[in-house]
Amino acid sequence: MQSLIYKVFTRKYSLSLQADALVLLSTVIAQNELSTVEATKWLELLADTWTKREEGPLVEAGPLEELVAAVSAGTNTSVSTRSADPASDVFTVISAFDIPPLWYDPSSKAFTHPFSKAEILSSAEAKASLFRQRYDLLKQRVLRNENFTPVLFSDHDRRFRTLSTIDSLQGREGERFLLLGMLAQLEEGKLFLEDRAGSIELDVTSVGKRAHGLFTESCFVLVDGCVEDGVFRVDEIGLPPPETRDVTRNAFPNVNLFGGALSLRTNAQLREIEVATDNGLVILSDVWLDQPSTMRALRVLFDGFSHSEPPIAFIFVGDFSSRPFVAGSGDTTQYRDNMTALGQLIAGFPEIARTSHFVFVPGANDPWGSGALPKPRIAEYFSSKLESRVSHVTFATNPCRIRYCAHEIVVFREDLLKRIRRNCVLEPEEGTDVAKHLVRTIIDQGHLCPLPQRIRPVYWAYDHAMRVYPVPDVLVLADRFDAYSVNYEGCHCINPGSFSSGDFSFFMYYPVSRTSQYSKIPKS
Repeated sequence: MQSLIYKVFTRKYSLSLQADALVLLSTVIAQNELSTVEATKWLELLADTWTKREEGPLVEAGPLEELVAAVSAGTNTSVSTRSADPASDVFTVISAFDIPPLWYDPSSKAFTHPFSKAEILSSAEAKASLFRQRYDLLKQRVLRNENFTPVLFSDHDRRFRTLSTIDSLQGREGERFLLLGMLAQLEEGKLFLEDRAGSIELDVTSVGKRAHGLFTESCFVLVDGCVEDGVFRVDEIGLPPPETRDVTRNAFPNVNLFGGALSLRTNAQLREIEVATDNGLVILSDVWLDQPSTMRALRVLFDGFSHSEPPIAFIFVGDFSSRPFVAGSGDTTQYRDNMTALGQLIAGFPEIARTSHFVFVPGANDPWGSGALPKPRIAEYFSSKLESRVSHVTFATNPCRIRYCAHEIVVFREDLLKRIRRNCVLEPEEGTDVAKHLVRTIIDQGHLCPLPQRIRPVYWAYDHAMRVYPVPDVLVLADRFDAYSVNYEGCHCINPGSFSSGDFSFFMYYPVSRTSQYSKIPKS
């Protein structure tokens, strides 16, 4: 059977099988006593599904075993090793700690696995590579932009820019250069630009043109100017140009950067499901369960939806307490009781509890976590009673990712605007919409938290979980800033605002029209 496996996977689908993957397929075929015709049909289904799931050209035993468990041979003999919820591939929540650690390798121009397994207590290599990886990822994206691609003979009228590195500036004072690098304060009161080749001091006092965005330390920028007396005098500064998700997918067609198992359904089938069940996703933030007014407002919310088709999902984003959680105090029992009370409230609306998905993303005041990102899910000790009363519930990490049909959604709880504004090294232009500045900064940086490690630490080996690349369909930046919705580069960005400390406002997102609606519960 090994020759048949090679014929299907390697010759027909151009996939390379690892030795243990080959053994796995041979064993499954032998155990189920499949005929040559049945085995061929089953192998082609596997290989075709593997390709559609964008798992990459190298077939490894681990992911292949999961695929085998989800695909049957189409015969009377079942090859599936576990049963699954029929809707489990339609709505999936992906933990930040389950996102594959794929890093971009400039030499091979492909994504690779830098280490076998990411760990919270990671090696020094992960720390050293953290900002280099961000730089490499942005540089390859910039070089693919039409303004930086070389001019073809048939397109000789078009002008393009060339990126230079800092080490190439030596002895070339007075010449103009365009640099890509990271802003840093290597000396007190002085701003520097760093790239892989070195660093140089910046003079931004004469910046004449500044693109939209918020510029902080550890933020990657493009600067245009010249060198004078060993200092790079900046005339223009801006963020790296963004890239649409279609361009990214065309550049890396067989790489699943979003994480999670892809649906076995076709895009057309997923689209049909979206159209048939376009009941919207409800997004709330700062749902303080220790406040009686919050529980009353939630009852009104559920009651309103109980008279129509239930929403696809309720995405609850923390904080779930009005004050910080203190371990070892009475907060432990109180927090668990609050979650239990919410479960009882949801169970009081049976149709919603049975059909809607519930996702809980923790905030800074929720247990537990060391203060670094990503933040782990709320412990099962607090959530178990709620989970027993609701059919589809996931306690997720912060940030987390959600795949609904063909939609990719990123959810992040952080008071980003306040943190970034506090650490800006260049003030944004007066009279501009600061929310649009924030959205543009996050998407152009391709990262949820472009701040120094001392300001907002990120686990070194899980920095890839903070990426916003490719650009998602929906980006939820839950912040205590005023609620807003912004469209940028094909991404619909939402800040639902604070539910409990405001006017009980929330957002409804409708996948088919890709629009959102600001709503609020009237105060009694």
